[in-house]
Amino acid sequence: MANTRKTVSGDGVNASLTPFEMAYCNPLVLIGRMQSEALRATLDRQVEMVDFLRLRVEKDVRLAERLLQARQPVDVVAACTEFCSDALEDYTREGYRAANLVPEVAAETAEQVARDAEEISDELKAASLVVA
Repeated sequence: MANTRKTVSGDGVNASLTPFEMAYCNPLVLIGRMQSEALRATLDRQVEMVDFLRLRVEKDVRLAERLLQARQPVDVVAACTEFCSDALEDYTREGYRAANLVPEVAAETAEQVARDAEEISDELKAASLVVA
C-alpha cells in the first residue's frame, strides 16, 4: 500500500483537498445550494398562485354584489356572462403562465450552473498556476 502524506495547513484544512474544497466542489454545499434555489423558485410560484386566487375571490365577491343589485333578469344574465368571460380569460392566462414556467426555471438553472462551472474552472486554473 502506498504511503500517503497528509499535509495540514495552518488553519487546519487538509492541503491535499485544496483548492477543491475551496472551489465550491464540496457536493454537500452544492446540493444545499440547489435545494435553496429550488425552494426559492417554489415559494415564488406559490406567491404568484396566491395572488391569482386573491384576484379570483375578489371577482367572485363582485359577482355576488352585482347579483344582489340586479333588478331585471337581463342584469343577472349580463353579470354572469361577464363573470364567466373574465374567469375564462384569467384561467387561460394563468394556465399559459404555468405551462411556460418549467422551461423558464430550467433556463435560469442552466445559466446559474454555467456561471458556477465557469467560476470553479477559473479558480482551479488559478490554483494550478500557484501549485506549478
